[in-house]
Amino acid sequence: MKAGDLIEFVEEIGKLKLIPRTGWRFHGIEAPESVADHSYRVALLAMVLGDMLLRRGVKLDMERLLRMAILHEIPEAKIGDVPFPAFRYLAEEIKEKAEREAVKSMTSKLEDLGEKYLELWTEFEERGSLEAKVIRAADKLELMIQVYEYEKIGYRNLDRFWVNPWNRRDFDVHPIVNELMKALEEKRKEIFKLERERGER
Repeated sequence: MKAGDLIEFVEEIGKLKLIPRTGWRFHGIEAPESVADHSYRVALLAMVLGDMLLRRGVKLDMERLLRMAILHEIPEAKIGDVPFPAFRYLAEEIKEKAEREAVKSMTSKLEDLGEKYLELWTEFEERGSLEAKVIRAADKLELMIQVYEYEKIGYRNLDRFWVNPWNRRDFDVHPIVNELMKALEEKRKEIFKLERERGER
């Protein structure tokens, strides 16, 4: 592998810092988080969830988990962030094919490392292991934490995120995920409780 090819790979992934999570714009968020922002916290959540599961006697491969978490959004460096409403018009298989081709394109010059990264990304996409499912749960949990944070600073009209079952579809990986979600919902209630109290004064 040439050093220049490695630099090119890292540089390309760096574009995630410039790509906004476009779905937030549909909800009036003026300066939404980037895909890189989201990816970092997904990796952090995956690490914490993994450690919590290990403490509860669940066997998983933490190195594999973290590698997969770091790689899970890399195709968006090539194709951008496709917002949820677009899936009404864009077939899932088309998106999956585009993402796979993007990952292949980015990893092709990294020789055996590239093959390993493609394999890990594919495992995540196909929910092919417990580690992949934990990252899927972390991905959705991070989304909901971000919703809460936007509501906390005054954004409204985000209720649909809380009632959309799609945003909880991977929470069955372990009860701890639903415990965390319940704790988040309790924190959210405090936001609106304070608003009501201020309005009554």
